[in-house]
Amino acid sequence: MAWGKGRSLRELRADLPFLHSSERAEAHERGPDAVVELQWRTMREQAAEAPDFPEFGELVEAAHAEPRLRQLYVFSSHWTLGFSSCTEYPFRDEVAIAPSPNGSLYRVMMHPHSGALGEAATAQKAVALAVSHLPTGLGPAVVGTAE
Repeated sequence: MAWGKGRSLRELRADLPFLHSSERAEAHERGPDAVVELQWRTMREQAAEAPDFPEFGELVEAAHAEPRLRQLYVFSSHWTLGFSSCTEYPFRDEVAIAPSPNGSLYRVMMHPHSGALGEAATAQKAVALAVSHLPTGLGPAVVGTAE
């Protein structure tokens, strides 16, 4: 049987044409860096498709430009960006940033929808504030959950 013999999804699909797998499943097969990269690409695409909330797009791009955040798994909940040091749910929240509509302040939190650590006038300043609250030595996201 092909399952369980260490064969890749691509190899399985070659032998089993009825088998379908997602880009996300293939990223998981390549490791956490590939999952994080795919998640960032997806988040950036979603933000670009939200023209009615440009503050969210500005936040996503500012966060992506920051190497310490770009190495983490990014997710969103009600327009709040969360950053996790693991790639699977439940996440290990390291920091979160919520944009406010109409150009008001961005809020930096430890967890999505929790109390604020601080506020910033721009997406770039919010990202800098968020990075200042990351644990020292935090490395790239790893496979697994917070549990």
